[in-house]
Amino acid sequence: MAQDYYELLGVDRNATPDMIKKAYRKLAVKYHPDKNPGDNAAEEKFKEISHAYEVLSDAEKRNMYNQFGENAFQHGNSGGGFHDPFDIFRGVFEGGLGDIFGEMFGVGGGGRRGVRRGRDLEYGLKLSFLEAVKGTEKQLKIRRYEACSVCKGDGAEPGTGKSVCTRCGGSGQVRQSGGFFSIARTCDACRGAGEITTTPCKACGGMGRKEAVKKINVTVPAGVDNGMRLRISGEGEAGLNGGPSGDVYVSLSVKRHEIFSRQEYDLLCTATVSFTQLVFGDKIMVPGIDTDQEISIAAGTQTGHVFRLRGRGIKRLDGRGRGDQMVRVQVEIPKNLNGRQNKLLREFERALEQKPASGDKNFVNKMKRMFE
Repeated sequence: MAQDYYELLGVDRNATPDMIKKAYRKLAVKYHPDKNPGDNAAEEKFKEISHAYEVLSDAEKRNMYNQFGENAFQHGNSGGGFHDPFDIFRGVFEGGLGDIFGEMFGVGGGGRRGVRRGRDLEYGLKLSFLEAVKGTEKQLKIRRYEACSVCKGDGAEPGTGKSVCTRCGGSGQVRQSGGFFSIARTCDACRGAGEITTTPCKACGGMGRKEAVKKINVTVPAGVDNGMRLRISGEGEAGLNGGPSGDVYVSLSVKRHEIFSRQEYDLLCTATVSFTQLVFGDKIMVPGIDTDQEISIAAGTQTGHVFRLRGRGIKRLDGRGRGDQMVRVQVEIPKNLNGRQNKLLREFERALEQKPASGDKNFVNKMKRMFE
């Protein structure tokens, strides 16, 4: 059974971001692998609380989790997986304390031999209304840093090697003693890699990465809405010294539709009909997402009446069926009546044996007010 992220961090569901961060800091120090060497249970706990913190510390992810639970992060592009927990740990202990904690626990450049996760990238994608509600496939062109194809990300010219850093002896750290403390700091000679590149790769200048344009196919699930983001795991910039790649976050903007609008997962539209269709009743066809649908208008139906077509709306992102389609009927008031039409309409008014309401000049004005 999936664990509750709030329970993992020991906070209430209404906890503020500061309360969540404080709870994570306390647990991260307690269960950090470097404080519990060889303890697999502590390492697993550290990963769990790091994942919970990543979700609850992000307003958008937290909102999705509150609505859909852990399922919101199990759909490939839209959120599966999570960042390196060491990156989250470093982010929480930011500032001056970040350097000290990182070096004491070995999560800075030295402790992990200079390994760094690649940068996340943002991409803005415009969708038509129907693409958003029905789902679509898109190809994105992402400019990013990729591992150098010549040195395979190593940074050294092919055929040459790397030598062990003489300053740190290959550990990537230089220890400094001061009283009761012995603090390991990142080696400034090799920048925590533990090795020195003797002959840098000419293609990438020893960086191990080169800028390139990558085409990425992304599946946009049915039901997305304006302002949502999709996550494409591992398609961001390449990491350094063998570190994992970052992710790509695709921010969605949805264009307005000339007929349809939406309210969460319900599809909304208006059907324009004549006065006589409401008086005598009729059958009309209304457009839908997939196919047109026939609805029956009963005699005497009032303008503004809303018909509900169950299950004809937008697919839910959590996979629990679809919303409904709401069709509002609206009378079209005729304009520029000719003499005969005007005469017949006035005869119809007299035939009803009704007096116009106070302030109304004629029956047409009364009808217009009724159908607003």
